[in-house]
Amino acid sequence: MHASTPPVRKAGLYHGWKVLIALFLAGFFVYGGGLYCFVLFVTPLTAEFGWSRASTGGIVSAFWLSFPLLLVGGYAIRHFGVTRMLAFGIGIEALCVILLATVSGLPQMYLLRGAMGFGKILFAATIPVTCARWFSRHFGLALGIAWAGWHIGGMVLAPVTAVIIAHAGWRTACVALGIALLTLALLPILWVQRIASPAALGLGLDGDPLAQAPGTPAPVAPTHAPPDLAATGTLPDLLGAPTFWLIALGTLFFYMTYGGVLAHQGAIVEAAGYSSTASSWVLSLTTGFAALGSATSGWLLDRWSLGRVGLLMHLLLITGTAALFTVLHTPSLLALGVYGVCFGLMIGGSDVFFVTFVRNRFPHVGVGFQYTTWYFVELGTLLCAPVIAGRLYDMVGNYRTTLGALLGCAVVALVLLSVALRTRAAAMRAV
Repeated sequence: MHASTPPVRKAGLYHGWKVLIALFLAGFFVYGGGLYCFVLFVTPLTAEFGWSRASTGGIVSAFWLSFPLLLVGGYAIRHFGVTRMLAFGIGIEALCVILLATVSGLPQMYLLRGAMGFGKILFAATIPVTCARWFSRHFGLALGIAWAGWHIGGMVLAPVTAVIIAHAGWRTACVALGIALLTLALLPILWVQRIASPAALGLGLDGDPLAQAPGTPAPVAPTHAPPDLAATGTLPDLLGAPTFWLIALGTLFFYMTYGGVLAHQGAIVEAAGYSSTASSWVLSLTTGFAALGSATSGWLLDRWSLGRVGLLMHLLLITGTAALFTVLHTPSLLALGVYGVCFGLMIGGSDVFFVTFVRNRFPHVGVGFQYTTWYFVELGTLLCAPVIAGRLYDMVGNYRTTLGALLGCAVVALVLLSVALRTRAAAMRAV
C-alpha cells in the first residue's frame, strides 16, 4: 500500500532551478569576463606594448589552447564528477586572471590565458550533463538559460570593464574580474552542488514525483528528447561515423567566421571611425542579443525543424558579417545595429543548435561524449580563427579583405549544413 503512494512534492522552489541560477551566474563571469571582456584588451595591449594585431588577437584566442583535453572530457566527467570539475574550473580561471595583472611578457600572457581556457573547458563541459541531471521536459530551456548567462555577462561586463580600463587600466580590470569569479561564481556553485540529484530530495527530474499515481498518464516527451545519460555509445562510436565529420567540417567554417569577427570586432568598429566607447556598446548590444538567442533557440527547436533553425543560424551569421563589412565602406549606425542584433542572436543560438543537431544524429552516444567531442572542434576553430584573421589583416593592411574572406567561410558553412541535414539515415546506420 505504501509502495503505490507517490511521494509528495516538497514545497518551495525546485532545487534544479537553484542549480540553474548558479550555472547562470558562473557563466556570467567565466565566459562574460573571460572571453567577451578580453576583446576590449586588444587595443590597450597593442598601444602599451606595440605588439601586432596577430599577437594581441592570439592572446584572445589563447583562451582555447587547452581544447585538445576535450577529447577525454566524457571520461573525466565520469571519473571525477561534475562538482569537482565545476569548482576546479572556476577556481583556475579566477587565479589566472588575477595573475595576468602581474605580467608584461607575451609568453606569460599566452600561458595564463591558456590556463584560463582550461578552467573554462572544465566548467563548460559539465553544463549539459548538469542540466540533464535535473531536467527532462525542461532540458532545452535549462540549457538555453544556462548559456544565456554567458552572453548577459558579456553585455553587462563589457561596458563596466571598458570604464575600469579607461580610468584605472587593464591590470585593475583583471583583478576585479578575478575577485568577482571567486565570490559571485564559485561560491554559489559550491552551495547548490551540495545536493547531488533530485533523487536525494525524494523527487524525479523536473521536480516531479518519483512515481505516478495510478491511472495518471505519463508526461508527454518533448520533440527533442533530453540527453540520455545511460547511453552506451562512447568516443569511438562518434568518431567512426562519417556524418560526424561532415558536421565537424561545417562547424569549422561556421566558427571560423564567428571567432574571427568576434575577436576583432572592437578593432573593426574603431577602424570604421568610431570611438572605443562606441565599440564597447556595440559589443554590449551583441552580447545582449546573444542572451536572447540562447534563451529562445531551445524554444524554437521544440517547435521548428532542425533544418529551419540551422538555416536561421547560418543566415544570421552571413547577414551580421555582411553588415559589419558595409560599415567599413560607409559608416552607419543602422548597419552596426543590424550587425549587433544578427551576430548576437547567432552567437546565442548556434551552440544550442549544433548540440541538438549532434544529439539528433547520434542518440545512442552519451551526452558527455557528444558535447565534448563537438566542442573540441568548435574550440579548435576558435583558437585559430582570431590569429588567422589577424595575420590576414597584417598581410593586406585592412579589414575589408579580412571580412570578405570570413564572409566566404560563412557561405561554405551554409552549403555544408544543407548536405548534413540530408544524412539522417546514414548517421543512424553508422551508430
